[in-house]
Amino acid sequence: MSKSGYNGPQRRRISRRSIAFTLIFISIVVLLADRQQRSMLASGRLTTDNISSKIIGFIATPIRGLESLFVEAGNRKNAYKENVKLKAEIERLKNIENTVFDLQLRIKRFEEMLDIESSSYLPETKFIARTVSESKGPFVHSALIDIGINKDIKVGYSVMTTEGLYGHIIQTGSVSARVLLLNDLNSRISVMSQRSRGRAILVGNNTKSPKLSYVSNEIDWREGDRVITSGDGGVLPSGLPIGTISLNKNGNREVDLFYLKEPVDWVWVYPFTPIPAPENSLPENANAQGDVTPDNIVQKATE
Repeated sequence: MSKSGYNGPQRRRISRRSIAFTLIFISIVVLLADRQQRSMLASGRLTTDNISSKIIGFIATPIRGLESLFVEAGNRKNAYKENVKLKAEIERLKNIENTVFDLQLRIKRFEEMLDIESSSYLPETKFIARTVSESKGPFVHSALIDIGINKDIKVGYSVMTTEGLYGHIIQTGSVSARVLLLNDLNSRISVMSQRSRGRAILVGNNTKSPKLSYVSNEIDWREGDRVITSGDGGVLPSGLPIGTISLNKNGNREVDLFYLKEPVDWVWVYPFTPIPAPENSLPENANAQGDVTPDNIVQKATE
């Protein structure tokens, strides 16, 4: 056997190993080159993105200017329309204001002619106070304000917010007073519909919407009507805003209170002197003169 035939298998094994090592080396080189290429591509992509973003931003600047110009033109057009509407509304309100002012003058003349002292107007004097705390438990809804006897505050005075009636004074101290809120379970006040003048009693129920009781079905009550104090009984002045009528799930009338629209911080206390009972307003010598006894009334009626 020749020498070359004897070493042939060994040379083939060596060549196969060499090829295998060469392929492994090439694979490693390709892998490292691919990673390097990826990092280079990523950095190149970032650079390209930065450059392209600057170019696109520069090109888009006039386009954005045109867009803002069109938007401003639309806003100006809307502002012009709103301005026209507001001017028309001002003219309408001027006519209403003139009518109201004329009616006020007429009513004042009639009151002077008839020598009437109406208690239906809001008191001109009022005291400003701050609500210190509110009690809104399951049984009591009241508030504490920071003025009392020091400001000559008395029980029964009405308390108002910027939105509407808040409640009335039920207890006074030297520098504080307790206010019974409209939605308290013990609150009962005479109210009426500002539109139909229908009377009712606003009954507190410890909820945000007290109910109306003793409502006459003959009077037109509608959902959305404004509810104000009627002044019946002479306990509170008439005309104080309270809320609007709404219907619950059962179809019963409730009142959505105005003062619950915003958190209450500052309030106004309106002094009001209730109308005294007839017995308390009689002169001391009236019976002595025999002017108001029942027998005299009957005798004068028969005459």
